[in-house]
Amino acid sequence: MSAQVWIDGLFAGAIYALVALALAIVFQPTRVMNFAQGEPIVLGAAISYQVVALWHWGWPAALALTLGLGVVMGLLTERMIMLPVRLSGSRYAWIIATLAAAMIFQALFTLRFYDVDALRPKALVSGFLDIFGQRISWQQLLTIAVAIVVVAGYDAFLRLTAYGRAIRAASHDADAAVIMGIPVRRIVLLSFVIAAVICAFAGVLAAPILFIGPASGLVFTIKGFTAAVIGGVGSPRGALAGGMIVGLLDAVIRNLTSATIGDFVVFGLLALILVAFPSGLFGKPMEAH
Repeated sequence: MSAQVWIDGLFAGAIYALVALALAIVFQPTRVMNFAQGEPIVLGAAISYQVVALWHWGWPAALALTLGLGVVMGLLTERMIMLPVRLSGSRYAWIIATLAAAMIFQALFTLRFYDVDALRPKALVSGFLDIFGQRISWQQLLTIAVAIVVVAGYDAFLRLTAYGRAIRAASHDADAAVIMGIPVRRIVLLSFVIAAVICAFAGVLAAPILFIGPASGLVFTIKGFTAAVIGGVGSPRGALAGGMIVGLLDAVIRNLTSATIGDFVVFGLLALILVAFPSGLFGKPMEAH
């Protein structure tokens, strides 16, 4: 087995780790697992494809548009999910709301890019690095580095800043946090925005290499959700570890057998880890509950 397989696994794992982190960011203050979290991946890929491949405006314009539209998508997603959840009062309204949001965004992307199989622009960073006879693209190395920095940065943000402590307080007990004067609604809104922006930029990084079609959002949600559960929902470090485990296992098993067997092994590992560690590898019992 070549080293390229392991690099491909780390690259895919970095993308899954960013999706898992975004799921954790939304889950912490809301206790909602956002099944529309993969749609900003498609947004980032679509913007890159439209701006760089079709309009030839260059990457600075694509990155700026990704930031702006990522914020807008986060705001829209929060309204589409949290408003029905608050109005219904049902414990399970979030399931329908998140899936409905995912289907709406998927339909919009499909209508716009119905004749495109893969949203694939040129690489953000072109070229390759030769290591022991193996060619590793700078795009892959950049993505892995970005995932590590983002996860470490958000982990430090939670532990070391006042706003991070407010997020943890809202996650522990939202009603008590409101009584203490913490703006829980603002924290929830900001969480959706941050999660959408992270995934949108993950889509920018992934689009030149991974297959991302107009309807691929749910695939990334499932892989990111698997990574989040394996690592421990709500844990940034767990998101990184879970993403790398899913990415590496998927790449190695696909290389040895087939894509179907790869998915079987990944989900089988998920079941085994949940039996041994119900809250995931790095999660806490409260998060598992």
